[in-house]
Order: sequence, then structure tokens, then C-alpha cells
Amino acid sequence: MSYAFKLAAAGIAILLAGGVAIALFSALWMQMSLAAGIVVVGGGLLLLAWRIDKRDRAARAGIEELPRI
Repeated sequence: MSYAFKLAAAGIAILLAGGVAIALFSALWMQMSLAAGIVVVGGGLLLLAWRIDKRDRAARAGIEELPRI
């Protein structure tokens, strides 16, 4: 699969995830406020990014100990 197809697939996935987030959190946005909904969604995205970064760091553990080429 070429880079362009992967980029297009990632863009489509982001658009779909945004639509799902709007559908799931629309009741929250109506009851509290738009700012509170953005804080909740933003916090969830930060948590997701933190977990992915933690997993990637664990996968790269020990790379610094490899000999230089």
C-alpha cells in the first residue's frame, strides 16, 4: 500500500472518528456546554496519545544500547 493511500485512509478515519465523537457527545454538549464537551473529548485524546506513546517507548526500549554503525 502506498503512502498516499495510507494518508487518505488516515484522513477518512479521522473524519469518521470525529463524526462518531459528535454523535456520542452531542447530549453532553447540550446539557453542559460546548467548552465542557471539548474538554472531555480533548482529555480523552490526550489520554489516548499518552498510552500510544507509552507503548511505543516500551517497544523502542534498548535501542540506545545497540552498537553504532
